[in-house]
Amino acid sequence: MNSNLLGRIESLLDELNKSERKIGNYILANSAAVIKMTASQLAQQSQTSPATVIRFCRSIGIESFTDLKLQLSAEYQHPNHGKYSDIDSTESISELKSKLLGNSIQAMEETVQLLDERTVIRVCDEIRKADVLYIYGIGSSSLVAEDISQKWSRIGKECLVVKDVHIFLANMSSSSKKGVFLAISNSGDTPEIIRLTKFLAKQGITTMGLTQLGSNALSKVVDITIHTVRSKEAIIRSGATSSLMAQLITIDVLFFAYLLTDYEKNMEDIHRSRKIIQEYQKGM
Repeated sequence: MNSNLLGRIESLLDELNKSERKIGNYILANSAAVIKMTASQLAQQSQTSPATVIRFCRSIGIESFTDLKLQLSAEYQHPNHGKYSDIDSTESISELKSKLLGNSIQAMEETVQLLDERTVIRVCDEIRKADVLYIYGIGSSSLVAEDISQKWSRIGKECLVVKDVHIFLANMSSSSKKGVFLAISNSGDTPEIIRLTKFLAKQGITTMGLTQLGSNALSKVVDITIHTVRSKEAIIRSGATSSLMAQLITIDVLFFAYLLTDYEKNMEDIHRSRKIIQEYQKGM
């Protein structure tokens, strides 16, 4: 699967510091040559330092310069020509369907490639240990919050989707149950979410954030960051559809990974909940 590393670098350029941006621009212009370079050679060519090259790799979500070269090599041999596309006034229904499908597929493919397996394991472990899973998202992210609640509730995990913060804080303060908090924000800069996350962290609650790749406010305040791909926002925000698809595929990966932690019990719970729904529908 193509990770679209060059697209990731391009989308993150504005968030990098001046020296790291030099490296990013050099790689974008000379990707084939970089594959054969050492970190010192890249630093020399981009007029930076080897240490900056290492920091650059980490800033774009790559563990090492060797990993960066491996991904560049794979991308060079199997180029990904897909781009996020906005619609225009001359669009036919056929073209509209094709563009939206392409945007969604690319966002999901890149997100699955980006998801770190160790992070998935950590998130599953935190949810397993908690008595209650608190979830908060605003706008389209609230749809993802509802999806999380629906999934984990079916296997016996108590979930509370936060809508009214005051009611949520009152319930939390009067409960003796151990909770874990999952904040959802594609931008990572939603003020209400940042404020609540900081407050809960001070209360000793483990916090997790589902947000796009990059250095945003949410990723800086949570204990665990779950990254989705940073899709370019088109003029009329068809990118919002892509980001939603990226969030939903991430939740699917987390949920099915969680099922595997105690597969037999979790499947029994799913079958039990399905049976109850079927019995209810028979009586209608």
